[in-house]
Amino acid sequence: MAGKPDKPLFWLGKYLSLALTLPASVAAGYILGTLADHWLHVPFLRALGILLGMGAGLIQILRELSRETKPTGRKP
Repeated sequence: MAGKPDKPLFWLGKYLSLALTLPASVAAGYILGTLADHWLHVPFLRALGILLGMGAGLIQILRELSRETKPTGRKP
C-alpha cells in the first residue's frame, strides 16, 4: 500500500524535509530582510529577517517532531 508509514521512502522524505526546513527558513528570512532593508533603508532588517527565519524554522521543526511523538490512539 503506497504511503504506509513503515516504508523507507516515507521516512526518508519526512526526515529530509526536516533537515531542509531550517536552512530554507533562514534563506527566506534573509531574502525578505534584504528586500525590506533595500526598501526602507534600515540596516538591521537583514539581521532581523535572519533571526525571524531561524525562529520560524525551529518552531516548525519542533511542531513536526512533537507531532511524531504524540500517541495516535491506535493499538499496536
